[in-house]
Amino acid sequence: MMLDTEKFRLLHADVRRRASKRGLRGVAAWRYFFAEPQYRTLFWCRLAEAATCGPVRGCFRRLYLRSSRRTGLEILTPNLGGGVIMPHWGRIILNAASIGDDLYVFHNVTIGNDYVTGRPSVGSDVFIGTGAALLGDITIGDHVIIAAGSVVVKDVPPCSLVAGNPARVAKSIASDEIRRMIGY
Repeated sequence: MMLDTEKFRLLHADVRRRASKRGLRGVAAWRYFFAEPQYRTLFWCRLAEAATCGPVRGCFRRLYLRSSRRTGLEILTPNLGGGVIMPHWGRIILNAASIGDDLYVFHNVTIGNDYVTGRPSVGSDVFIGTGAALLGDITIGDHVIIAAGSVVVKDVPPCSLVAGNPARVAKSIASDEIRRMIGY
């Protein structure tokens, strides 16, 4: 087989989550997913990661890089969970040590290293608003909402809403409230 089935499963999770709000399945879900430039970039990235054959991986990698230059989406995270939602495309840099499942990220977001301490680790079911920056060797817990324009340079506990520059915990929230709050 030319594709790693576990990594290909992550692509299916992305498509399912993206199309679930519209109730689409099968070919319609894939068509809906592939219609947006940011999801095409994610598609090529996932296929490049899933490919087990060198020449095939290289082909998918070139398609990813071409699409990345057009959309401004850089996916450098080796362990990116499934179910990624990016409602808008624009400059998005995902350079974390790991990112859990069900990431919801808006445009102009940077998740990356600070060139001194390392890269962040992001939990599952995390929402990141427009213009936020997560920098350094920090841990973002599960079920976290990061407000637009926040600069996160310290660890964030699970079930929190953080905001500000530098970001601080604004309030604690129940894990089941997050999907209700963001609509996914």
